[in-house]
Amino acid sequence: MAVQDTQKQLAAIWAQVLGVKTVGPDGNFFALGGHSLLGVKLIGAIQEKMELGDELKLSDLFEFPTLAAFAEHVGSLAAPSKEFGQI
Repeated sequence: MAVQDTQKQLAAIWAQVLGVKTVGPDGNFFALGGHSLLGVKLIGAIQEKMELGDELKLSDLFEFPTLAAFAEHVGSLAAPSKEFGQI
């Protein structure tokens, strides 16, 4: 999945969880009203909708708080590992 597609899908999930109309690439989860409990809800929704399992952690949201950075991180989790190759 391309980073832009990932970002678009994540933007919709972020907007739903945060209760806002839209989230742009520079949108910061915490500046938009997010907090740790909403973060848990967000991570759960992303894991379910994007089938990431336990690879995505709440700490990732603190490390990558903007939509663009978070989408890039999620894209790297979903991509085949260079070390192990594609299964």
